[in-house]
Amino acid sequence: MTRKDYLNLIWKSYPAMPSDAQAAGRIYKIEKDGESLKLTLSRDNKIHKIEFAKAPEHSEFLLEGDLVAVVSATQIVLLAPQKSPLPKRIFNKDLLASWSEYLQGIKDFFTQEEFLELKTPSLVTCPGTEPSLDVFSTVLQVGSRKEKLYLPTSPELHLKKALALGAEKIFEIAPCYRNGEITERHQPEFLMLEWYRAYDNLSTIKKDVEKLVVYLAKKLKVEAPKKVRSVSIAELFKHYCDFDLKPDTTKEELKSLAEKLGVDVRSAESIDDYFFLIFMEKIESVLPADELIFVEKYPPYQAALARLTEDGWGDRFEVYWKGLELANAFHELNDPGIQRLRSNEDLEKKKDMGKEVVNLDEEFFQCLEAGMPPSGGIALGVERLFMALQNRPQISEIKVFPKA
Repeated sequence: MTRKDYLNLIWKSYPAMPSDAQAAGRIYKIEKDGESLKLTLSRDNKIHKIEFAKAPEHSEFLLEGDLVAVVSATQIVLLAPQKSPLPKRIFNKDLLASWSEYLQGIKDFFTQEEFLELKTPSLVTCPGTEPSLDVFSTVLQVGSRKEKLYLPTSPELHLKKALALGAEKIFEIAPCYRNGEITERHQPEFLMLEWYRAYDNLSTIKKDVEKLVVYLAKKLKVEAPKKVRSVSIAELFKHYCDFDLKPDTTKEELKSLAEKLGVDVRSAESIDDYFFLIFMEKIESVLPADELIFVEKYPPYQAALARLTEDGWGDRFEVYWKGLELANAFHELNDPGIQRLRSNEDLEKKKDMGKEVVNLDEEFFQCLEAGMPPSGGIALGVERLFMALQNRPQISEIKVFPKA
């Protein structure tokens, strides 16, 4: 009799798990020695070896890769034959257990700090207007009504609406989606942790970040940053590029600096491009990996959704550790006129870059018109911080089902 005959004629197709099973798992190795049989089973990231003095009935039809249950010294139940090879995925239970503990740790931290957890929509009218980001879209159809919706690149707009509605200390761990992003550090679907403090500013948010990182490092029993420091963009340009960056530094000046430093800027078109390429190659790549670094006071064209300081800098910071950009924080802009102006400028940039131009979220502007309190807010990459804590250089290492 062949295995095919056994599966078709004798085997009870896909039986339930026997209640009296002594062991179960996927067959990793089969060893036969005369009448005896040794099975090595893999289950729960562990190896289990089982010996039979006499091979049970029908065991000759088992193959490595089959799922089986051992009921007794004389009975093996074939739970599921391996008819195709498993997909090439990594299931690291220890790492996943640490990930689960990490996510719970984030929630525990903010609960202890008396924040309210919110859940914002995953289908939105405006996914965000950041010019560099590509988006995912879909269509809602209810009867004859059709409405174009998007997967959010960030929960930011809805969380800010909540601030206007009366929320004060809020956080969310939200799924976010960005098209065209697959690298060692990017996936098209990822988790973003955002939190906001109404009637507050960035100094408190900065303390939150430091406390959160130390709290999670302790919880996961890993090393925390050796040093925490803050440094301005201008100080970094002076130290690493010997250049006096100012709020009114022009595109031509940055282009000349790039040529002097040997930075390839052939792809650059806007002042943002020149700034980004220089910063990436000459500054970000050489920041000390063992320090938690707050990089603050960005040029006004990099202000995004942040206020400007009295001396003309964007009042925001980014957080770096282990060579990774972890988070982006704003002293939130709440002037509806300036916000609409910047959003429209973003849409023009998207149009010039050939990217899909989205509609603005008018309810967001209605909330700003009604009054959103001065606030500090931050967006932190959940996978990024876990990568730093676990010393994992690639985001695909911490996901069971990464996009390749």
